Amino acid sequence: MSIPLHQLPEQQPAVWQPVSVEEAMQLKRQWGDASVLISGGTWLRTRWESGLAMLPKHLISLSRIPALSGLTIDASGQLHIGPALCLADLMEHPLISQRCGVLVQACAEIAAPSVRNLATIGGNVMTRTGDLIPVLLIMNAGLVWSDGYNERMLPLREWLEVQQAANNEVLTKIVVPSEEADDVLDSGSYAFYSKVGRREAFTPSVVTVAGKLQLEGDGTVTAIALSAGGGNAVPARFFELEEDIVGKRLSKAVLKTLHKGVSESFQAVADDYAGAAYRKLTAANLIVSECYKAWRKGGGADAPQS
Repeated sequence: MSIPLHQLPEQQPAVWQPVSVEEAMQLKRQWGDASVLISGGTWLRTRWESGLAMLPKHLISLSRIPALSGLTIDASGQLHIGPALCLADLMEHPLISQRCGVLVQACAEIAAPSVRNLATIGGNVMTRTGDLIPVLLIMNAGLVWSDGYNERMLPLREWLEVQQAANNEVLTKIVVPSEEADDVLDSGSYAFYSKVGRREAFTPSVVTVAGKLQLEGDGTVTAIALSAGGGNAVPARFFELEEDIVGKRLSKAVLKTLHKGVSESFQAVADDYAGAAYRKLTAANLIVSECYKAWRKGGGADAPQS
């Protein structure tokens, strides 16, 4: 049951506005569990109002740290995305709109424009179930963390495997390798994102899938990356299925095997909206459908017309 705003504690939290990562982490160490690092706050607010989490005594805002809201490209072509960049600005940034079309599509299917003006890419990742995570997974994104003194890089897929995020670090960058950007995909390359919810917009996802594949002219798969999430499921890649498909020509038999593999290996989580079995079947249907479209688009010799 949601808690009306007038029933929230009279003692509102203190809001701190550091101007550097070092200052933010000093405050975090000072206030410990009585504090929360916050950027857009759209997800945290829903948790406080629904009673899933207690409103902390201290909010440490990241909005005034310029480095956390930037977006740059380094000498090697890697994209460095600031986690405090809001989804609306991310969608409109020329480096993203030109290079990461699937990421733009995913942002456009999250909530309403007013929410996207506040919600950040870092906040979506920190939920561990965000709808942007499947796209970032197929891009082999990395996360840069800082304790205020030192930084470390960790692949997104590895961080998702950790049961609980470190409380003494802050996310400072999301790094996308240069070879994963959409604009470097040549002929025979395809990327997709698909989300199924209980209604068209402004709804929690039931299933979210993303994928990239490279096909030769005869339909042979030379590279593939597939992921799925949705609801309370932590998104994940299908590495074993990907490895099994590479080197094979797409066919009805291969797609049937892929469908079975996704259905069996997707770690779906049931909730009041949909059961696990339904989510597994939906994820498999979406992924196979998109791979079939790529096969047809690539002129697969034995791809059926319907």
